[in-house]
Amino acid sequence: MGLTCSHGAFDASYRAFDAFRAAVCTAMRGIWPAQHGGPWYWGPGYSTASHPGLFALLSHADHAGQIAPGDCAALADELEALLPRIAEQGLGAGHILRDGGYRRVALRFIEGCRLAAASNEPLTFT
Repeated sequence: MGLTCSHGAFDASYRAFDAFRAAVCTAMRGIWPAQHGGPWYWGPGYSTASHPGLFALLSHADHAGQIAPGDCAALADELEALLPRIAEQGLGAGHILRDGGYRRVALRFIEGCRLAAASNEPLTFT
């Protein structure tokens, strides 16, 4: 059992999706829940207003729902800006390693978000 996102953005275990979001949060110098047992926190210089795409990704349920096309466009740009820091997270393990590491997983997610936005379709989580 796992998570599949439309537009080819993601297809792996829930644990891998959690690890991916933790890597994104770490890349923006934030804190992910698994790191401290509470809610996630923005890194310095990040906010809902300045980074609506990251907010959509990090606050999204990991099992169902969707991200709107406009948020997908913002998320793709915001993830792209974080790619160097995401790459610092390494190759990971499990499905993240299988899919080429955190940077490659982020690139795939970016591509899926761009496709969803260009198609004016939401990115769906199932």
